[in-house]
Amino acid sequence: MNNMWFRRLLLSYLPVFFIVTMILFVVFFQTLNEQNRREAIKANEFLAEQVIHFTDKSLKDIDYRVVREILSNSNVNRYFTSASTDVFANMQALKVMDDLKFNYPIIDSVYFIRFSDGALLGDAPRSVGDFRDADFIMNYQKSDAAVKWTGKRQFRAFDTPEYENVITLVKEAPYISNEKKGYFVVNVSLPKLQELVGRMYNSDISFVSMIDSAGNDILAAKPAAQVVVDAETEDTMTNGGSQAILSTFTSPYTGWQINSGIMDTKGLKFALTFYNVWFVLAIAVVAFGILWVIYVTKRNYKPIQQLVTLIQTYSLKPPGTHKEKDGEFGFIQTTLESLVSETKHFQEQYREKLIMQKKYHFRQVLEGNVKISDKDWAAELRSYDLDIQDKIAFVHVMEIDSYQTFTETYNERDQSLLKFTLYSAIQETAKNNKAAVWTEWTTDNRISLILWLPPEPDPVAMSKEIVDACRQWIEENVSFNITIGLGERATTIEQIHLSYEMANYCLQFKAVLGANRFISAEDTVRPQQEIQEYFKTIYLLSQALRLAESDWKKHLDVFYAQIRESLLPRKEIESLIQFCLHHLEGELMELSKDYRTIWRNIQNELQRLVKRWDTLDELQEESGRIFETLIEKINSQRDSHSNKGLIIEIRSFIEQNYANSELSLDYLSGKFHLNAKYLSKMFKEEFGENFVDYLIGLRIDYAKKMLLETQKSMQSISSEVGYYNYNSFNRAFKNVVGLSPRDFRKQLGEAN
Repeated sequence: MNNMWFRRLLLSYLPVFFIVTMILFVVFFQTLNEQNRREAIKANEFLAEQVIHFTDKSLKDIDYRVVREILSNSNVNRYFTSASTDVFANMQALKVMDDLKFNYPIIDSVYFIRFSDGALLGDAPRSVGDFRDADFIMNYQKSDAAVKWTGKRQFRAFDTPEYENVITLVKEAPYISNEKKGYFVVNVSLPKLQELVGRMYNSDISFVSMIDSAGNDILAAKPAAQVVVDAETEDTMTNGGSQAILSTFTSPYTGWQINSGIMDTKGLKFALTFYNVWFVLAIAVVAFGILWVIYVTKRNYKPIQQLVTLIQTYSLKPPGTHKEKDGEFGFIQTTLESLVSETKHFQEQYREKLIMQKKYHFRQVLEGNVKISDKDWAAELRSYDLDIQDKIAFVHVMEIDSYQTFTETYNERDQSLLKFTLYSAIQETAKNNKAAVWTEWTTDNRISLILWLPPEPDPVAMSKEIVDACRQWIEENVSFNITIGLGERATTIEQIHLSYEMANYCLQFKAVLGANRFISAEDTVRPQQEIQEYFKTIYLLSQALRLAESDWKKHLDVFYAQIRESLLPRKEIESLIQFCLHHLEGELMELSKDYRTIWRNIQNELQRLVKRWDTLDELQEESGRIFETLIEKINSQRDSHSNKGLIIEIRSFIEQNYANSELSLDYLSGKFHLNAKYLSKMFKEEFGENFVDYLIGLRIDYAKKMLLETQKSMQSISSEVGYYNYNSFNRAFKNVVGLSPRDFRKQLGEAN
């Protein structure tokens, strides 16, 4: 930018500026030294941060691995829960220890202690009496320490003079349990840790110390008594000289203090102190000259400069787009115009983003993915103008009834308008009842709401009154209805998720309980009765539809009656319907090609119904209509067959003479003057199964009936159903039923 006004003012004082510049050259090299000093400080800060990061990461990894082994490793749990010595459990536990020490070389030793029998396992003797570290465990157990890692301590497992400086992690097993069965103890070797940290810096130039809660230097090879700290200068005196502390940090994980600095072996501290004296004097001289030049210039230019700087700071216009000849005022004008336009656009985007963020947070709360305290949750809701102090929450889910019809009836604009009407009705109804509510659409046809009510007089009844009033208003004023799933009361943010799940679960029973109502947990209690024979009913229905029998409607009504009596939720109903369609397909696909084509067309219509049905009454009505069409088409196809009367006559003859042991295809072909192969083919096309299977099934059905209703002998029943050889009857019965006739009768007798 061409700062014309500023240059005119500045040139009038330029000679003075050159004089001041000469002084700057004098202090140039001193300034360079100061820069080096600052870089040294930054380097030490970086070193201390890296030491913290390395130490915390190493200890966190061990902590996490130990917790994971306690929580998920069955071998570890088996050891601590074992009531006696289990050699296999001990071997597997030792393998866990070996894996831990192999993956983390800084670990010195690992051992388990079990409280039930005082057993020790790992880098320790078998008996607590011989264990030199027993006092540490006893003190730890009494103190119930909450620290993750102990400070520097001496560890000896056996009665030997040698000891190892370690820091220790103790974890209860099971983890986070009221009943502690033992400790999982890990000792980290301080010499190994010191060696790893020592590789990160040159000990001849720099130093790093790590002070635990007891004041011990964890990284010091020598005892802490040989180190003296000057409280006034924060310098450390050691046998090798003084140490200048340049940076101090506290570990957020262990709470230990990390100090780093440089070794003052060549009078570096004196040089730095001396530099501060002459540097202040040099700066004072230079500042005087510079301030004298700038004072007059800034006095007149300062307002414009501040304005230009402010605009440049917040301007979204890229540099170089302004014309030089326009000067500062031209820049101000064009930039302000651009800023105003960009600000409006940004505000619109921000509002849209805020809406999406609120919806996302609402869904996360309902799904139980938000882990915050109830206090923070209440504070966050206050930002949404929701006061929930001392109130009880209820989560309800409202579903638009017959949503498929709703989307087909209205265009997208009208759908959005009607959904907004429902949203507004919820807000207004809650406001009229002095309740706080947070409402969002969670799916295309479901709107969820969290309702907060005072604990008195009856929040449960008040909650039902509010949602039912909303339902009635929708029923009376708009052209669609809603069904409401009621959640249970919630006093914490975790319970809100459970309330939401209950509301969704209640809506699963809309299919059998009906639409345009609210459904509570009491309405979903399923009756205590014998298990309905759904699969038997499905089998009978499939057989009736395949044979186009007139009693198929009776079986269909029984099927839906069984569903209503069992009070099944929607998911279970959908599973039964899919099974029914699958079984029916298997029956009809055995018929001829013409019948299979009829089934394919009907199947597509049934699949569309499965996707769009809303209530069980609707499903029963529509499926009945579709099956009626199926029966009509099957009968029409059979009527067109020239031999329908003959095949029906043959079937009737078989049913009357099934007990004749000579009954066969050859017998029938002679009886009705037909070719045996043609008769077999015609029978298969009409009834979906071959003659032999049909005859065997008929005989076995009569045999089962006699076994159930009479006390006749097995040989007598065998003869009456067409088997003079009992072994043949027994084999055929077992192939069809899965049991021998005797076992079948015995099972029925035990059941009765």
